[in-house]
Parts: sequence; structure tokens; C-alpha cells
Amino acid sequence: MCAAGFAVTLATMATFGYGLDRWVFALLVWAALVFLPLRILLDASETPAARMRRALAGRIANDPGRYDRPGYLPVIVEELAARRVAMPRICHPLHGRQATAAAVALVTRAWTRPDAASALRQAIATLVSAVWHDATSLSAAATGASAENIQARWGAARALGGMSALTTILAAVYADRWGRDPVIRELEGRTLDGFLAAASDYCDEAALQVDALPWTEPPVASSVPEATVNEVRGAWQAFLAAGLPAPRALDAFVRAVLPAEGP
Repeated sequence: MCAAGFAVTLATMATFGYGLDRWVFALLVWAALVFLPLRILLDASETPAARMRRALAGRIANDPGRYDRPGYLPVIVEELAARRVAMPRICHPLHGRQATAAAVALVTRAWTRPDAASALRQAIATLVSAVWHDATSLSAAATGASAENIQARWGAARALGGMSALTTILAAVYADRWGRDPVIRELEGRTLDGFLAAASDYCDEAALQVDALPWTEPPVASSVPEATVNEVRGAWQAFLAAGLPAPRALDAFVRAVLPAEGP
């Protein structure tokens, strides 16, 4: 932005006949009066805790044992979320933070299992089924007889966007930890990235277009009972409605996705 402003300043000087021999003066003005104050303001707007977390993320990025330290998991997940997730326009910033908080909780729970990879892959598969059902319901709300209820469409689109973001974060954690993308058999050969991108794009299509197109992705071959999928969807909507912090709503959602193991 500052570079563009400096260029406009030079162009204006040339237009009014001042010549470009004063470019050093213009550069100093932009640096002293615009760039430095703006940089100071941006640096000051970041909390000490956020700066410490960002610094820690940088230090452990190349540590091969970082996933073996439970205290590092929130930092790893939040850093991956910041890099990998682009929320739909219809979603609020809070929804992105809730997706990240849910990802941290699910990864932490998966890491308590003897086979963390299997637990995380199962969580992703369950969420893929929930995403497909959410998209199907949103399509009905956006294109069917109830399409005039814009508030319902927005709410459904935000729930879908948040859950798509959550699943994207979990997939990024899986790939970062084990060096390969999770194989989700429920997608029957479709890529997880492509499926989640389609779901995320559909949020804005259904919520912001007057004549929204229907959701046309093929069904997923889910092995998850429909009752479990509906429980996950309901718990997710309750967590979104509760805002942050909402430990009870978050715990209920996490337990719906990854129930306690039997004896």
C-alpha cells in the first residue's frame, strides 16, 4: 500500500511539473509519516500472547517431535488453520475461531487414543458425512419452497462453512503429522480437498445468490449411522450458537464426533 502511495506521489509530482529530482524527499515523507506509524500500530495491535504463540510456532515448525508434546498441539493446529483456511464470505470471523477451537479439541482427544491416526481419520470421515448432509439441507433451503427464508439460509450456510473449515484443518494436521493425505473411503475416489472446496464455495452460492444453484455433489458412502451424523450436526449448531468460550457445547460436539471407546 505504501509503495503504491509513493508511486502515486511521484506521478502527481511529475504531473504538476515538480520533476522527479525530489523523489528522496517524497520517500522520506512516506516512510516517516505513513509506513513507520502504520507498522508500529499493527505491531502494537497484536497481543503479547499472540506474539509469543507465533514465535513458538516458528521455533517448533521443524521439530520432528513436536506432535509428541501435548502442549504444542494447540499451537500447531492454530498455525495450520491460519495458513490453510479461507472462510466463506457469509461466515463471521467468530466462526473461523470456533472451527479452530473445535479442531484443537478434536486433535487433543484423538491423541489420547492408542492409534491417533485412525482416530483422526475417523473424525474426518464423520465430519465429511455431516458436511454432505449439511450441504444437502442448505440446498433444499436455498432452492426449495423455503428459499424465501433468508435467515435460515444464512444460518445453514454458516454452519456448513464452519464445519468445512474444521474438516480442512483436521486434514491439514493429518497430512502434516503423517506426510500424506487421509484416505477417506466414503468419498469413493474423490479428493477430500476438492469435496471440501466445493462445500465451502456452495456456502456463498446458497446464501448470497438470489437464484441459487442446487448442491450437486454425489452422496458419500458413509459407514457412520445417520443418528450419529445428526447428533454431530446438532451439536455443531449448538456450539456455533453458544459462541466462545463455550466449553460444555464444545465438549458435547467433540464427544459426538469421537465418542468414548468401549471397555
